[in-house]
Amino acid sequence: MAHDTDDSTAARVTAPPTAPRPSTARLSLAAGSAHRGALDGGWWPRSRDARAELAELVAALAEHLGRVTHLALDPECWEQVPDHVTVAGRQVKVGPFPGLGHMIAVIRGRRETFLLLVIPPEAEESRARAALSGSAAGAASGPAEEILTTCDIRAS
Repeated sequence: MAHDTDDSTAARVTAPPTAPRPSTARLSLAAGSAHRGALDGGWWPRSRDARAELAELVAALAEHLGRVTHLALDPECWEQVPDHVTVAGRQVKVGPFPGLGHMIAVIRGRRETFLLLVIPPEAEESRARAALSGSAAGAASGPAEEILTTCDIRAS
């Protein structure tokens, strides 16, 4: 069963303005641990500004996966890519991975990697929700571009 966090059902957490609210990320994860070669879930950020979006993602992932140490993303798909984000007093390194496209690699420790589909922020809500669901199918999920195409989301 997928774990979903969503604006409509999330409890609001009072936090300083610079701290992310972990329960507001639009995220869907496959049940179980990392599935090598398959998507492990999806994320629907609100913008392409990595500096503004990544801390919220890391905080939400920590609720479900535990401590995240690194993120890898395609810098061509993002604006304002930082070299790290700080969440709950811990730094998470952010590195470029050209060619990753509409995916983000989430690394825990030294060996456990999760691969998330990144749904373009401008996607229509019902299509984005369908893509979130499809990306959380674990070993049954298709390739990222196929999920976006099936959900009629144009990857720009």
